[in-house]
Amino acid sequence: MGGPPAVETLHALFVDPDGRITPVLDHLEECSVPVETQSVPSVSAAVEAVRNEHVDLLVVLGARETDAEPAVDGIDAYDRAREAVDVPIAVYDYNWDNKQLKAALERNIHTIKGVPEAPKLVCRQLRSAAGMEVDPRTDSELLESLLEYYPHQLFLKDDVGRFEGASAKTAEEFGLTRSEIVGLTDYDILDPETARATYREEQALLESGDPDIERIEHYVDDQGRDRWVSITKAPRYDEAGEPIGIVGSSRDVTEEKRKEYMVREVHAATERLVRMESKADIGKTAMELTADIPVVSRIQVVLSDATNDPEPLAIDGGDSLYESYHEQFERVIETDQPQYLTTDGRTADVYSDERDVSIAILPLDEHGALGFAADGETFTEFGIDLANILASSLEAALDRAERERELAGQNERLEEFASIVSHDLRNPLNVASASTELLAEETDSEHIDRIDSALERMEHLIEALLTLARRGQIVGETQPVSLDAVANDAWKVVETPDATLVVEDSMTVMADRDRLIEMLENLFRNAIEHGRRDATVRVGTHGEGFYVADDGDGVDPDVRQKVFEMGYSQAPDGTGYGLYIVSTIAQAHGWDVTVTDSADGGARFEFGGVSVRN
Repeated sequence: MGGPPAVETLHALFVDPDGRITPVLDHLEECSVPVETQSVPSVSAAVEAVRNEHVDLLVVLGARETDAEPAVDGIDAYDRAREAVDVPIAVYDYNWDNKQLKAALERNIHTIKGVPEAPKLVCRQLRSAAGMEVDPRTDSELLESLLEYYPHQLFLKDDVGRFEGASAKTAEEFGLTRSEIVGLTDYDILDPETARATYREEQALLESGDPDIERIEHYVDDQGRDRWVSITKAPRYDEAGEPIGIVGSSRDVTEEKRKEYMVREVHAATERLVRMESKADIGKTAMELTADIPVVSRIQVVLSDATNDPEPLAIDGGDSLYESYHEQFERVIETDQPQYLTTDGRTADVYSDERDVSIAILPLDEHGALGFAADGETFTEFGIDLANILASSLEAALDRAERERELAGQNERLEEFASIVSHDLRNPLNVASASTELLAEETDSEHIDRIDSALERMEHLIEALLTLARRGQIVGETQPVSLDAVANDAWKVVETPDATLVVEDSMTVMADRDRLIEMLENLFRNAIEHGRRDATVRVGTHGEGFYVADDGDGVDPDVRQKVFEMGYSQAPDGTGYGLYIVSTIAQAHGWDVTVTDSADGGARFEFGGVSVRN
């Protein structure tokens, strides 16, 4: 009986001076064709072996220098072997760079890339270098294979727009075979308007010689669906350099466009969410806005906090995810870790595209959880990514609503406080002041001056309390502000006839300009009122922050943590609110403030964590 012809065994001799080729040789037994190998340590030993034994291929080593091994000049080894023996020779490319590889290719030297994990590749390279495996495929056969199996549209046209060849995918798009589309034009397969536009574009391309790379086009297919394609076209030339037509490819990018659309929709939803105030409204709006996103069929927000039971929000229509998966929702809320449910009922806390995930429940930090059901049987990786984007956006919106609620309550209390100070304290103070003036007209008692001083002190205290109430509110929008400019503006407000301001250097910080000026006013006033009337106040920068320093008496190290507390003052007539206001404004900006000794022996207030603009 006949059978397939026996495959000739390849006898390969390797020059392996330091064992770098050995790992590959150990795997050649996995080859599907017989290969016998032998190693020698030098080219001279290889020459001797070739003269005495049958060798189909001699392989010499070529390698760059490494920390552990010296360089081996593969081309020099090739030349020395070529002078001595008349058998095919190849260079084993251990770790050549592109320059060395190109030098070998320019001389038609076969190279063998050492890849132990791909023994079949090495065997094929060895047999090809030995002349035992000649690829029978011609250029036309290779082109035929390309056009038949390329997964996207690929085509060649002549200079008047006739198809000279096309991939099977191109022909199938129009219900044709590859042979049937040859000779046709766009006028035969497209609507007249599209065909005319395409012809004009391709003629302009041939005239300019400039390729058209990945241009996105939209069209409506015969089923009325929106489709997008990425088109690339370039001129083709003959040997004389004259244009003879174009080569082009077209790839359907509808799915990518759908994903872009969904991401835009999620971002648009985020912009709406962050403008809402109620956490319940945010949750319901999130569900409404994402109901039409194709990758999810159902969505549910479950709100929760430390004091209340989970509160599932609902929108009209559809089953409640919470009713079906309340245990998983509560586990997510308790652990702050996601839960992914597969179609076979298993649960995992890490997503893997190897699992068929149909339900995803994601944490919203302390606000609760967000659940999704896949549109279809299972989620794709993109669907999970989109769900995480939405969860992050929703969490940020809920964080903002919570902060706004807390700030609104704080500001309401501050307004109440300011009202009490303004009306309930100032009115009787005004009565007392008026009575003191009348009393001064009736008598010249020395007690009147003491009463008047006390009343004036009360007026200053009320002003400080009102300032605290106003300035304790949230810092407004920040902007780039010059430290030099705001320091001088603040200095103008403070009564400083004998004091001196020195701005040693400046920086641009991100701050609420008005609040920063108010903060500096308090520091300047503190330096003068608790130091000397002729104080020198210095403003400068340090690292990612700035400082305000004076030459007064300084702050005792034992009380430096107390000076920022409300009501604390080292001066008998101090209100104790100035530095508290400084601390409040700094914290509202996200800065930290500390007090140390200045170079002149006074106090130095340093601000860190400042956002600096170059």
